[in-house]
Amino acid sequence: MKPPWRLLLLAPPLRLPIRPFRMALPPPPPPSEPDPQLLAALQSLTIPLLQQRLRARNLRVSGRKDELIRRLATAGEEPALPPPPPAAEPIPRDSTPPPPREGHGGTLRLASWNVAGLRGLLKRQEGVRTLRALLEDEAVDVLLLQETKLQEHHVAEAEAALLGAAARGEAWRAAWACSTARKGYAGVCTMWRAERHGGARAVCAPWPVDEAEEAGREGRTLLLQLPLPSGTLGVVNVYTPNAGAELGRLAYRTEKDGWDCKFARAVEREAGRIGGRVVVGGDLNVAAEDIDFWNPADPRTRKQEGPPRAAGTTPEERESFRGLLRVAQDSFRLLHPDAAGQYTYWSQRARNRPRNRGLRIDYFLTSTSLPKGAIVNSQILHSLNGSDHCPILLELDLSML
Repeated sequence: MKPPWRLLLLAPPLRLPIRPFRMALPPPPPPSEPDPQLLAALQSLTIPLLQQRLRARNLRVSGRKDELIRRLATAGEEPALPPPPPAAEPIPRDSTPPPPREGHGGTLRLASWNVAGLRGLLKRQEGVRTLRALLEDEAVDVLLLQETKLQEHHVAEAEAALLGAAARGEAWRAAWACSTARKGYAGVCTMWRAERHGGARAVCAPWPVDEAEEAGREGRTLLLQLPLPSGTLGVVNVYTPNAGAELGRLAYRTEKDGWDCKFARAVEREAGRIGGRVVVGGDLNVAAEDIDFWNPADPRTRKQEGPPRAAGTTPEERESFRGLLRVAQDSFRLLHPDAAGQYTYWSQRARNRPRNRGLRIDYFLTSTSLPKGAIVNSQILHSLNGSDHCPILLELDLSML
């Protein structure tokens, strides 16, 4: 008989099931919200400064600014940061009350607005609200739009959308000039009431200024001939070529036989043809005087030497514009010669509108032969939004045209 211990050695090994050991762990704590004061302080830093702080902590430096801020704010205790800079005070805007209205008969009301892309504007509620405010609250008879950015095959659809959104069943007519040199660029539109001031018999068509050059094929001008009891009133809608960020078109704008010179001669010819009754409205892309832009005292603006030179404020453009003012008068400055802080354009990229850091580059000009008394009112409608420009308004006494 074998010993008991030999039997144990010969027996097959026992195979017991092995179960994994699981230790219950507490759930991770919810992420704590960063301190609002810390977030505000980080927001005041530039992206390079945020990236510098991230590198010091061996953290990733790529991403948008809000991502960098969140990464820093959740990384732990942050060294003391400077308080956020105080918000800049907006540049004050002088009031421009209209002159007394006694003695005026019927009036003609015109508005002009650079819409910076009409199809996009019609999709935004604030843009449609401004169009309705011009047609209904301001009761304009003629509306001039610039920078519509339409191609010719867009016109029918855009006109239906424009009249449907703004006119709301009233009888309006519209004429268009579109760029054929560049797609989706420049372009102007003139609208007028068909049932007032001879609108049913009015004629509006593109108005040649410089057809030999590219700017002459960019849809920049329309002439509306409005039959009034005293004779025809010519209303020119213009979108003047911008000198450009690199001033690539400065010479073309200001040289002896450039756009500005040819446009002034065309206005003078038209005034002579119809007896001196011409109104020019639109974006003329120049701030005529120091009072017409927010930073004339800036050393770079005063010197105008080398980059950056700001388009619309160069001495060349301002001097060239004075050639047009010899044949047409600035209606706003006739009534408000000293009103400061009155601008029509603000850079959206720099978020300048809340601070009123702008330029007055949109104008209504009237023939020098029209008496000053014919101008009942000329205003900048800065409370109306929808574009990087605001609309401007001109009201004329029909008995003096």
